[in-house]
Amino acid sequence: MTGREQTQHVTRNTQHTLHLAVLSAYLLLTAVMTWPLVTQLTTAIPGDGFDGWQNYWNQWWIKVALVDRLQNPFQTDLLYYPTGVGLYFHTLNPFNGVTTLPVQLSLGLIPAYNAVVFLSWSLAGYGVYLLVRWLLRTAPDRVIPNAPFAISHSLAAFIAGAIFTFSPFHMAHLLGHMQVMSLQWIPFYLLYLLRAMAQQRTGKSWWRSALLAGGFLTLTGLCDWYFVLYLFFFTGLLLLWELGVSARRYGIGKRWLALPLPPLLAGIVMLVILSPLLVPMVREATQFSFMVRPTSDLYTLSATMADFLIPNRLHTLSRPESFTWPGNQLAPVSERTLAIGYTALLLALLALWRSWRASRFWLVCALLFLLLALGPAWHWATITQAAIPEAGVTAVSWTPFALLNATIPFMRISRSVSRYALMVQLSVGVLAGLGIAWLLQRQGTVTTLLLSSGLLAAVLFESWVAPFPMSPPDTPAFYQEIAQMNNVGAILNLPMNYDRPGYLLYQTVHQKPLTVAYISREDPRTLTERVPLLQHFRHLGPDIIAADPVQLAPTVLHDLGIGLVIQDRYKMPGGLERSYTETLANAIFAEEPPLYADDRITVHQVQPLAVAQPYLMLGALDWGPLTVDAAGTHVRQLLGSAALQFMHVAPAAQLTLRYRTLPNVELDLCSSDGTHLLMTLPPAPSGTRVTVDLDELGESAQAAGGQPVDVTMGIMLQPRSAAAVWIEEVGLLP
Repeated sequence: MTGREQTQHVTRNTQHTLHLAVLSAYLLLTAVMTWPLVTQLTTAIPGDGFDGWQNYWNQWWIKVALVDRLQNPFQTDLLYYPTGVGLYFHTLNPFNGVTTLPVQLSLGLIPAYNAVVFLSWSLAGYGVYLLVRWLLRTAPDRVIPNAPFAISHSLAAFIAGAIFTFSPFHMAHLLGHMQVMSLQWIPFYLLYLLRAMAQQRTGKSWWRSALLAGGFLTLTGLCDWYFVLYLFFFTGLLLLWELGVSARRYGIGKRWLALPLPPLLAGIVMLVILSPLLVPMVREATQFSFMVRPTSDLYTLSATMADFLIPNRLHTLSRPESFTWPGNQLAPVSERTLAIGYTALLLALLALWRSWRASRFWLVCALLFLLLALGPAWHWATITQAAIPEAGVTAVSWTPFALLNATIPFMRISRSVSRYALMVQLSVGVLAGLGIAWLLQRQGTVTTLLLSSGLLAAVLFESWVAPFPMSPPDTPAFYQEIAQMNNVGAILNLPMNYDRPGYLLYQTVHQKPLTVAYISREDPRTLTERVPLLQHFRHLGPDIIAADPVQLAPTVLHDLGIGLVIQDRYKMPGGLERSYTETLANAIFAEEPPLYADDRITVHQVQPLAVAQPYLMLGALDWGPLTVDAAGTHVRQLLGSAALQFMHVAPAAQLTLRYRTLPNVELDLCSSDGTHLLMTLPPAPSGTRVTVDLDELGESAQAAGGQPVDVTMGIMLQPRSAAAVWIEEVGLLP
């Protein structure tokens, strides 16, 4: 081996040792910063005990789908039984479920969940470390000498990674948002995209770096689609920047036209690999709108400037008083903990002062995503309820977010606007790394180590949240017994006036279908808002369907395949939530002793159905949300052609309908498939009630062959004008 070969061999070994040391250091710091997680790896998950259990269920379901059932994990019949539900717009983050399968199969679900934390925090820091080291080696104004393993390079890059991965933003989402905490692939995508474009710009082979960028973009999509949107904007900004620089230096020619090729190849790689997910998502998004949240969410979940500039809201020394500090006063604390950190800001300013050419792009990037995080209306110090537009009110806005939201297809599906702060934090972290490199460039070894240690300590102190809240599972012991029962049917958990992820936790134990569940986007095709009894439990009172829930309960429970109804008193501490739920449940099972009862839960087993009772249910689409008007009347607006579906209804039954319309707007009653007009109801600006015989209604229209139209399965309500008809009550008479 020649002297040069020996040097290269030593260099490679040194490089491998350095990278292993960096990863180990991030892993160790993760254990420190998330304390006491490392002491409870098998007994609890970090967080507030809410959304964390949803992601816990995600990992369990990935195992059930891929190992036990060998089926598509993006469709399940274990939630919202019997219809089931699609999970394409649910935060399933399949990357985490798949990569932690060995941990789950060998050690259990809790260790698998906690493995994601250590993986995400360590790799996120390491990704920024690699990115900043590369930037320092290729900086146009060379902030330090280009020594391959200069200690100042490594220390600056390491602290930059710590700024990013231990940022208050990242630590806040440890409360339960696994898809958001899994941000580790973003810096890797940035690194390889920047490398590919630099290689393409200088005439070198760039396709390998572009393919790697596409691979990391794919991994990002398997964690969180929000991040793909952010990287789409980053890529657009970078491309515009590179096109501008190239045009200024070389003019517009072949070199200029070839610049988009690396990001184009990266995007194609992601689209091809993830097409099995993207195709059904696009299909659903073009047919339905349930994945688009109300416009008010965009205002409620935006950031203010104060959220970026105040200290860490979750800091051990200031919480919980810090939850009321200036900033957004409406969003959950995890969505408004966005503090950049004063140490990072000062170091970023130093980079802008002393290394302008290397820093200016990252300044523009930080400013762009800062403006996006501020949302459709800019607020400097606070967001209160008075700033949120009322439902149905269209607010005109010209902010960058509002313009892009109105222009970019499917962008309206995202709702947590403040999460654009992630890219602000990343940009500031990069700038801080450049600033640290300049600061250390002329220092001696001892001074460099002392100064770096002080800066790292300052960064970690600002992000300090330990002891972090931990959530051990609180599953009642009886669910273990349910797991041993055969042919028990679905479980209806009460209360259900809002979705509770704890029921998902319990399902990982009993493994029976759930009638009502909790996913990221409510799908109107499920039955929660459509069927009497479920509606009553949901709204703690009647919906627009006139029905006695106690009388209908045996039939509805039978039709939905429900075998057990479980009341959990720990989840309904008091008020109407408890009084209504318990009163209705006790009335339904008044003559039947419970299967099991203790101080927390009461379990009733549904008995075989003797006689089915007729009832109706709302169709899946175009029913507006339940509202209560000034007179206390329950109302649903028709947003389009909405169905009424009939169950166990005889032809001689009568339909009663109370409705009101705008002036001169008629309401058509049509066959269930919408092909036959059965009756036209007159305008009713003051409201009116009609009663219709179903057999006469069917005879009023002729199907093929001259036979009456069968309306015993249901009818369609078709307003002559959109959003101009309100249904106040609908019912059946025998």
